[in-house]
Amino acid sequence: MKKRLYVFTLCLTIAASTIACGKDNVSGEVEPEELADALEESKSESEATENKDDSASGESENLPTIEVVEGYNYSDEYNTAFELDDRVGANYIAAGASEVSEFASWKEGYKALVEDLSSEDSVRFSLIYVDSDDVPELIYKVDGSDIVIATFTGSTVNLLSGQIDSVSYVEGDNVLLATEHVDANTYNSVVAIKDGYWINIAYGTQGPLDPWAEDSFDENGNAIISYWEINGEELASQDEYDELFGKYYDSSFGKEITEFNADASQILEQIEAL
Repeated sequence: MKKRLYVFTLCLTIAASTIACGKDNVSGEVEPEELADALEESKSESEATENKDDSASGESENLPTIEVVEGYNYSDEYNTAFELDDRVGANYIAAGASEVSEFASWKEGYKALVEDLSSEDSVRFSLIYVDSDDVPELIYKVDGSDIVIATFTGSTVNLLSGQIDSVSYVEGDNVLLATEHVDANTYNSVVAIKDGYWINIAYGTQGPLDPWAEDSFDENGNAIISYWEINGEELASQDEYDELFGKYYDSSFGKEITEFNADASQILEQIEAL
C-alpha cells in the first residue's frame, strides 16, 4: 500500500509540474486524458510489482529452511567413528548411463534423479537439512517401498538406501538414524555426511536370539527381544544397548520424518527456487 501511495503521489507531483510549465508554453500543456492515462499506467505497474513480491513471498514460505538444533553434544564414540570415514552410500547412476553420473551442481543432480523417478506415480519427496551447509538432502519414498536419502558430494549424488522404513535426524547437527525392520529383527544405522558422502557412525541390531524358533515370540506374535549387538559387539541387555547406542544418537534431540509432501513436479519447483 505504501508503494502504491508513493507512486501515485509522485505522478501527481510530476503532472502538476508539467501543467505549471505549460502556462508559459501552450504546446507543453497536459490534457486531463493524458494525466489519467499516466496515473492508470503507474497504478498497473505498482500492482504488478506488488503481486510479484507477494508471489515470491508465498513461494519462499513453502521452501525448506535449516534450523540447527542447539545443545547437541557429540560423544568421543561419535567423533572416533566420524574420523574413520567408513562410506556406506552408493553413487547414483542416471537412467541409460553405464557409469556413475557426475553433475555441475546439486540442483542438476537432484533434478536428474527426480526426473528418473517421475514415472512412478506414487513417489513422494521432501527436502531436509541433515548437516549445516546450505545444500539440502533429498529424501523420497515410493508407496509401499523403502526410503532413500540423497546427498551431494560436489560432483555426484550419493544415495543411502536398503530396507529403510523410518528415518529420524537431528537437524543441522549431522546425525541421522535409519531403521529397518526385517522379519523379527530391528536394524538401526546411525550415519553422518562427510565430504558429501554418507558414512557409518554405528550399527545396531535387536531381535530374538533365534528369529525362526517358536519360543522367540509371545502369544500375540510379537518378537521377544533377547539379542542385542552394536558394531559387532554383543550386549547383555536392552539397558546396555540403549546406553551405548545413545552415545552415537541422542534420540531426545531427534525429529522423525513422517511427511513426504511433494510430488515430482512440486519438488522440482522447490529445488529450482532454492
